[in-house]
Amino acid sequence: METQPVDPATLGLLMFRAHQLARARANQAARPTGIELQHAGVLTAIQAGQVRSQRELGAALGIDKSTLVRIVDDLERRHLLKRRRAPHDRRAYEIVITEEGERRLQEASESFRGAMRELLEVLDVRQQHQLHELLARFVAQTPT
Repeated sequence: METQPVDPATLGLLMFRAHQLARARANQAARPTGIELQHAGVLTAIQAGQVRSQRELGAALGIDKSTLVRIVDDLERRHLLKRRRAPHDRRAYEIVITEEGERRLQEASESFRGAMRELLEVLDVRQQHQLHELLARFVAQTPT
């Protein structure tokens, strides 16, 4: 018996639901830290030192300018990151994570891991590795 191809619409909906479930559980688990996944993505990129400016940050994370400004403003208001004049260009600002931002990001990351461990309990270790490999291949595609 020949295996039928997967309906792309059904698969797309499942991927969307998986994203919603994972995001909701992660955000719920990290609620005491005040960090959501969108905050963690921004803070992690800044902490890694891969980006300096808000423009670089938006490009690296694929976040539109208005959404990014809202996130950065929120994190700055909560003293988790700060903007400062770039030493090489006084017209530009660098974004840096604060000590408090690093501490809270660490706490949130532990909460996110715990939430994902719970969600992955429906799969055995081999299946978890297989899911990881398949998702890594899927997201590694070059956008068109």
